[in-house]
Amino acid sequence: MKDLIARQLYQPAVVLPLLLLTRLMVTLDFNLAQVMFVMVLKGSQHAYQFALRHTLGRQRGNGAVKHLPCNHCC
Repeated sequence: MKDLIARQLYQPAVVLPLLLLTRLMVTLDFNLAQVMFVMVLKGSQHAYQFALRHTLGRQRGNGAVKHLPCNHCC
């Protein structure tokens, strides 16, 4: 059981979100209200981007939109 837990804890899908949450909590002085506010705000931004891409993806067949840049470029 100990080996199973050790193997699962070192997966990037587990470690990276924990590191990001820890960094955010340290930045905001462990204020849970502010941490939740930032998480909700970032989640709503991701949902908006997803909806925008989904909507514009349907319009691409009409030739209206050629390229929608992502937030992670440059």
